[in-house]
Order: sequence, then C-alpha cells, then structure tokens
Amino acid sequence: MVALAGTTPTAGRTRVHVFVVGGPRLRHPALPIVPGVRTGGYLPCDLCGASDPVLVLESPRLDGPLVRCRNCRLLYVGSRRQDFSFASADAERSSALADRVAELELVRPEVEDAERPWRLRADRRRLARLRGHVPGGRLLDVGCATGVFLALAGAEFEAEGVEPDPGTSEQARASGNRVITGTLETLAGRSERYDAVTMFHVLEHLRSPRDALQLVRELLRPGGVVMIETPTIDCAAFKLARSRWRQLIPDHYYFFSRATLETLLRRCDLMPVECATVRREVSLRFLADRLRRAGVPLAGQLQRPLRALGLADRTATVRPGDVMTVIARRAEGAPAGLRDR
Repeated sequence: MVALAGTTPTAGRTRVHVFVVGGPRLRHPALPIVPGVRTGGYLPCDLCGASDPVLVLESPRLDGPLVRCRNCRLLYVGSRRQDFSFASADAERSSALADRVAELELVRPEVEDAERPWRLRADRRRLARLRGHVPGGRLLDVGCATGVFLALAGAEFEAEGVEPDPGTSEQARASGNRVITGTLETLAGRSERYDAVTMFHVLEHLRSPRDALQLVRELLRPGGVVMIETPTIDCAAFKLARSRWRQLIPDHYYFFSRATLETLLRRCDLMPVECATVRREVSLRFLADRLRRAGVPLAGQLQRPLRALGLADRTATVRPGDVMTVIARRAEGAPAGLRDR
C-alpha cells in the first residue's frame, strides 16, 4: 500500500458470520459518552454483532464517528464516509486516501524515509519474538508491503507474503521475495498451511477483523501461531489526546483493547499466549514528528534545531503504550494461560 507510508511503526508498510453474544464481561476503562446524541444508524459490532453502539467522539482524522459497543465494549468507526479499508487493490481509493492524508498533514515523507534503519531494528525484534514461539517452518506475512520483514524472516522460515497494492507487491518480488498480489481472501480455499502468520498494523484497517482471523485460523497448521501488532486504545495516550491521538487516521477502523482482542481471537479458536505493549527505538526526528502530529505545542518547530545540533539521528527508546503485540496459537495443542512481558 502506498498512501500512509510510515504512519505506523512498521517497515515499508502503509497501512491495507456467526456471532456469539455474551460471555464474560470485558475489562475496559470507562470512556466518556457524548450526551444527547442519537446512537442509531451505525454498523454492527464486528466482535459480538450488537447493533446499538454509543458515540465516543468525532474526529476529522477518522472516516466516521468513533463508537463503542454497549455489549462487548469494542471501539470502532461506526459508519464509513469513504471506506478506505484495503479489502482489495483499488487505485482510486488509494489515491483518495493519499489526498486525505496530505490534507490532514499527517505524514512528512522526508521523516518517514529517514526512519528506515530504525524500522529495520523493529522488524528484527519482531522476528526474534516470533521465533520464541515457532522456530521455523512456513510463514505468511499479511500486508507485507515491500517485503522488508519478509526478507528477514526468509533466513529462518520458508516465507511468503500477500500484499494488495500491485506496485508495492511488485517491489517486494523484485527484491527476491515470494509475494502474491491480493488479500487474505485471495488465499481462501488453498491447501497450503502455515506454521506462522504475521499481521503487523493490518487488523485495524480491515472491513472485518473477525472474518480475517477466522481465515487465518484455517490457514494455520494445528499448533501454528499468529502474531499481531495493532494499536491499543486502552492507553494513557488516548485518554490525554482524545481526537488528536496519533492512531486516529483515515484508514483505521478498529481500536482494540487487550480484552477485546483476546476475546476476538478466542472466538476464532486462536488462544492468546503472549501480550505486551511495544517498545521501540526511534530517531529523535521521528519522535518530534509524532509529537507534532499529536498536537504538542511547538513540536512542529523542533526539526530545524535537531538538524542544526546534529541530534536528528540520535536514538530514543520509547514505549508509548498505544501499540500492542499479541501472539495466539491455533486452538489444537494451545498451552493454557497468557504470558505477560
């Protein structure tokens, strides 16, 4: 995908029913509700199927109102004005998304391009964490973009990727990666099974995370694992920034907490075995730009003095708390319990 390059901490990426109601009450912090606003006319919840969410907030950065399911407390965009979800390769939709991102001034290309070495470090950390659960075998990277992680994984796995954008997937193939142009749905019905499926900053972009994870379950061998990295709305950053939270961007449609994502995984017969917020090394240049995007006063003016002082390429280690990694195992042979790190 091309429109949001660098807007999430993922190397080379641009992020692209049977409902069960009830179960244990999910733990989720209370969020304020806008009083006196009609709650009808929203999309049903992808997790539990309930159709009467409450409005949480409106933000010009989103493609619609942010709502919360009354039943399971999943937060999601309740209606889609333009629908930027990358359910298929769509040049017109990608172009419209790029225009919207430019209008909101969310991305500075020079900052994103300069961050590639730090993103490579992040991909190495991801691979090391994944290998703690599955040391090798066949791997599928969903939304593999230009194939940076895929190339790293190829040293340990028989690695293959799927990427909806034709130009980006061709770049990945030109680098020697095995990449299919398409989406998860493109792989439906295939006989191949994988030991690991990775989804880095993909789930929040989809039309139906539940449908996607049900398909992931079918693509995994018994005992295989899925590794997901996605924003978590159960964080101090959202409580403080609200409508200017950095994860509110036009093609993000689902905002999970640990509780709602674990519940979704279990309902797809994927048993969570590890959950952690993401720690990253970033350049001071990148950190200043993300503070700018969050609306921190004067943050937009930091780039020039950082360059003048030779500090732009200095490294900072951060754990913002608004991105989580969850690893889950296909139900057959899944170990009991959940590990924290």
